[in-house]
Amino acid sequence: MPLKKYIHNFFNKNKIKTLFLVDILYMKDINAIYNFKNGDYIIKQLKQILKNQIITLIKKEIGKKIIINLTNTHVDVFALTIYKDLSIDDILKIKNLIFEQVINHPFKLINKFSSINIDITIGCSKSSNQLIRVYAEKALHKAKLNFVHYMYYDAYLYENESISEDLVDILNYNIEHNLVEPYLQPIMDNTTNKIIKYEALMRLFDEKGNILMPQIFIHKSKKCRLYPKLMELLIDKIVLYIRKYKIHISINLDYTDILNPNIKKSLINKIQENDVGPYLTIEILESEKIANFTIVNNFISEVKKYDVKIAIDDFGTGFSNYEYILNLNVDYIKIDGSLIKKIDEEIYLNLIKSIVQFCKQQKIKVVAEFVSDLKILRYVKSIDIDYSQGYHIGKPATIKDIVGEKSEKRIKKDYRYNN
Repeated sequence: MPLKKYIHNFFNKNKIKTLFLVDILYMKDINAIYNFKNGDYIIKQLKQILKNQIITLIKKEIGKKIIINLTNTHVDVFALTIYKDLSIDDILKIKNLIFEQVINHPFKLINKFSSINIDITIGCSKSSNQLIRVYAEKALHKAKLNFVHYMYYDAYLYENESISEDLVDILNYNIEHNLVEPYLQPIMDNTTNKIIKYEALMRLFDEKGNILMPQIFIHKSKKCRLYPKLMELLIDKIVLYIRKYKIHISINLDYTDILNPNIKKSLINKIQENDVGPYLTIEILESEKIANFTIVNNFISEVKKYDVKIAIDDFGTGFSNYEYILNLNVDYIKIDGSLIKKIDEEIYLNLIKSIVQFCKQQKIKVVAEFVSDLKILRYVKSIDIDYSQGYHIGKPATIKDIVGEKSEKRIKKDYRYNN
């Protein structure tokens, strides 16, 4: 190891770093079909791509002075350690960079004029803990189990075993102290460039005030039968903020939420009692899992009595769910970020155009998700998409950040008096 890297690693060993594990898929098959010499040759080529191309591109993306170490952890697994506390947005950019560079590269074979393409799986984590590789390997393992090319594991969950072991206590702590909070991400009208509504994203907190992200608590809360109560508290806060500030907010429900009689009854009662329907949009998640359109349409018909709007979230995943628009009485569709972030590629631009044209024929408004920079926003506006949402428009924020600290103090006082 060069002296500069050794000194840097020594003084930064206790600082947060980000680790990517890159694993060649089906390496045994490659060895069996093309023999072990070609297998070894492909591994050597991957190492050169990571070392000479990908590291250079990463530095161009996040900063040229950053230190990045490349090691071979197993025969067909490489570790890229980036000595920086990367944001989730940067992690996703680097993941996409690694994936696209590798899968699009023609790997040569010994003594043959032909070449092959390979597939990879990526596991990622960030931590100051020496066990960061364990966390990244957990991510890699889970990605393989779920047949996806990438998984990120939040090391915070593993570094604080009390959270892992006592997550139920934390869930109950949030319920008892009414800590469930909607973080609101703005949605912009592309014609006026004004924020016209917010999407509510559930956040919980541990006893030290650290934020717990949904990927940590959603599954556990459903398993422990605490999710309906968390949803009820979230809905309470959303209703309260709508009444207080007259802002338009959308709330996410999946098919199982709609099937849950407690969640459905609580939501409809609160809409009816507080007259917030005109300010509320319900976003239906994972619409591809809908098994009974009659049940969902009955729910939609019920809430639309109170002027609630309906949106289909993550539209375009799978490229084949136009039937959900035709079978459901919806007002908006939100085009999935996996398409929007590739809008500058002709094939994706044409696909998005077809979705927009179809929706306009059906008199359905369109929202572009993952609008992360000005370039994407310009594309989105150029094809007449109605609304934009993403980090370029604004990150999820508390009601205090949106309306001001003084108003937040008043709202907490009103909440105590009204409950």
